[in-house]
Amino acid sequence: MKFVAIDLETTGLDFDKDEIIEIAMVRFENGEPTHTADFLIRPNATTIRPFIESLTGISSKDLETAESFENVANQIVAFIDNLPLVGHNVHFDYKFLKQSLEKLNIQFDIPVVWDSLTLSRIAFQQVKNHKLETLVNELDIPQGRAHRALPDAYACGYLFVKSMEKIKEKGPWLTNLLGKIAKNTNWSKLWPLPQEDIQLPQYKIKEIPTELTLEKNTPPRVIEYFKENGILSQLIDGYQFRYGQQNLSTTVETNMHKGGNCVLEAPIGFGKSTAYLLAAANKAVSGKRVVVSTATHKPEESLLPLLSKIYGSQLKPAVLKNRESYLCFRKFELILKFPDYLLAPQEIDSFMALIPWIFSTETGNIEENKSFSVYRNRSLWSKLSSNASTCSGKSCEHCNLCPYSLAKAMAQNGNLLFVNHYLFLQDLSLDFSLLPLYEHIVFDEAHKLPAETRGFFGRTLSFFRLKNIIKNLVPSKEKEGGILNALSKDSELAQSIVELEKQLHRYFMKIGKKLSKQKALKTAFTYQSPIAVEFEVDSTSFLNAYKKVVTDFEELKTAVLKEEDDLKNTLLQQLENSMTDIDKFIKDFEFLTKANRSDWVFYMEEPFNPHTIKLHSRLINAQSIWKEKFFPWIKSSTFISDNIEIQKDGRYFNEKMGLDEKPPFVRFYNIPAFLNLKERIMTCKYLPKPNQKEYTDALHTTLEKVLLQSKKPTFVLFNGYGNMTKAHIHLAPLFKEQNKLLLCQTTDGNLDSLLQMFQTKEDACLLAFQSFNTIKDFHINKEFLMVVAKLPFPNPNDPIAFTLSEIQKTEGKNSFKEYFVPEAYLQLKEDIKDAIYKNPTSKILILDSRLENEPYGKSFSNIWNGRHQTAFSIENILKFVE
Repeated sequence: MKFVAIDLETTGLDFDKDEIIEIAMVRFENGEPTHTADFLIRPNATTIRPFIESLTGISSKDLETAESFENVANQIVAFIDNLPLVGHNVHFDYKFLKQSLEKLNIQFDIPVVWDSLTLSRIAFQQVKNHKLETLVNELDIPQGRAHRALPDAYACGYLFVKSMEKIKEKGPWLTNLLGKIAKNTNWSKLWPLPQEDIQLPQYKIKEIPTELTLEKNTPPRVIEYFKENGILSQLIDGYQFRYGQQNLSTTVETNMHKGGNCVLEAPIGFGKSTAYLLAAANKAVSGKRVVVSTATHKPEESLLPLLSKIYGSQLKPAVLKNRESYLCFRKFELILKFPDYLLAPQEIDSFMALIPWIFSTETGNIEENKSFSVYRNRSLWSKLSSNASTCSGKSCEHCNLCPYSLAKAMAQNGNLLFVNHYLFLQDLSLDFSLLPLYEHIVFDEAHKLPAETRGFFGRTLSFFRLKNIIKNLVPSKEKEGGILNALSKDSELAQSIVELEKQLHRYFMKIGKKLSKQKALKTAFTYQSPIAVEFEVDSTSFLNAYKKVVTDFEELKTAVLKEEDDLKNTLLQQLENSMTDIDKFIKDFEFLTKANRSDWVFYMEEPFNPHTIKLHSRLINAQSIWKEKFFPWIKSSTFISDNIEIQKDGRYFNEKMGLDEKPPFVRFYNIPAFLNLKERIMTCKYLPKPNQKEYTDALHTTLEKVLLQSKKPTFVLFNGYGNMTKAHIHLAPLFKEQNKLLLCQTTDGNLDSLLQMFQTKEDACLLAFQSFNTIKDFHINKEFLMVVAKLPFPNPNDPIAFTLSEIQKTEGKNSFKEYFVPEAYLQLKEDIKDAIYKNPTSKILILDSRLENEPYGKSFSNIWNGRHQTAFSIENILKFVE
């Protein structure tokens, strides 16, 4: 087999504006490289961004004497010589190269393009991610410097060869299935359509256990575990007794025993997960099921081995995810049977990457699969996931091997059940019908519950939500394809669905035109009256189009059922699923357009473009849900977080949650004094207030002097995209002069990719408008500086903030004091505490002078126990930083 492995380095990701600065190609034959070509290319732009220089190692000076693309274009085409192209995410490279050549009137159409990213996802399911650098390290692939074109091209070629070998090792059944799915694609050159079926492996799902009754045991009190020379000291090498941890655990234990609500806060590194889990496990083995609900934290992954040591078989932990996280084998086999009808062309690569996992998973939980992103493949996963509306129940031939049924049974048999906040809220919305019966629950990351409750019970719709539902029914680019054409070429349903999409587009266009006439400048637009009243935009045509869709669907359904055709019955079932989704869309549409609900806020996002407009509704307060649906029915609930209290007071959290003003147990465990915070935190007194015209220039001057002199990695956090962009424009040329790396979120890439690069430079600086807590899983092993440019007050134009503040004004309250200050306090506390514990020598600089000069500002210093230094001049800051 011959192919050309290719990699490009470019000045950016824009196909029209950016240019190629390096192209490398390696010709492979029979698994080994035979020839190479590597061209540095001088772009038309005289300089390239410092970010690109740092990423690629290619400087503007390197390119001064390089050839122009025009001079090497024919050599590139001659080297490829119509051979298959291989690369990692190769479609980007191919499109960039093709468009660059076409600008020179050179036609470039390679018949076969293979992506080593897709192949690696099929072959190597267990690697932590499928970035080229990760695969090179994990698989011992020879490579030189990463992000230069030639080493990356070599790596892609070797990865392609290794992936093919690995796929072949898995057996002919896999290449047989890949051949069936890959028909009519480039992959068919690797895996031809099989001539005969090969027996498939058995699924590895465990058998569903019979239901057990919960055992009753009498474990010791939790104090026996934590005390000096107690049970934990015997099980954990180097265990150190901590009174606060013991006290937290006994408080949770007491709350479960007496019943009621308990609010606890303890900082990062306190050991709160171990504390509450031991109390929860103790209650569980005594015969009472306990649920633990978290947002992102997964304590079960790290602490279940310890709990297993302590309790042995008495503890029966179980993890339950949302139903849509589990695979449905019936749906999978239907796609294998009719891939031409049930898979869109853009879904084929991702589906192929699922096949090895489906035959090896023991749980069917997609969250364990590192080769597949549900976020990027929502439409495809919806065709494969378990769903109540599409479940065949006991009539399904796979009912005894159903992953969701297995997970439910394990949860029913468990006495300590781990769920996420989303599943808990789903259970709450269905009156506790999803989770097995329980009396006690612990909420970790409890501070996220108010916002998550608003979001869960809220509704959102957009033009593309409807378009994504119907694109497999009537593909927009090929009106002859799709499920409807396969069911009946004479059906009027296809035309009425196209008309439904057109009417929605027109409806959104009318909204945009109406708002444009009003010359509105906001990015989010709240409304409380019906859209027909407030904006004089009528939805009758769209809703009439929906009625026509329903009528045509019923006619088609009647006709298809008479035929008794296996394929058509399968496609009809898919069509019915889509109709259910359309019906849900219409219900949300009517709710969102009618509005007129005093307990909800309604708003639009990007309303001037019919393709991007979104309609949203959110509960103004979550407390009503908790008061009515939760507290009356639960014996004990424990709310634990590292970010609840405001100035040693939990009333703000209690009010948002609908808790009594003071629950029976309230404990706040503060940052310990030994952290020597006075050496690590500085506030600023000399800068102007942010609302003064001198502020921006003064801030930029301070950032310039501090960041350019700092020799340690630095994060700068902004509370808005605009402020961050202005700072980046000012700082970028200065950093370039000193050859220092400056990275800016969004401008240079997403936060995850920038953080990887950030670690490679000792004195790099990263500007971000996301909170520091969004990167709490990022580990940095050296001292860093975190700069907070401004106090993180909510945006007054945010729909929730705007509505809440208006309500508070009508109630005679001071919305700034009652809402904006508490929200800023909690956000700043989250950023500060994460930074404090991320590295024991990190420093924090807060440049908002309101902390020192406004009466309310001084309350923020309670976050760090008031132990900080104050800067009266830039010299104070420079001394503090170094």
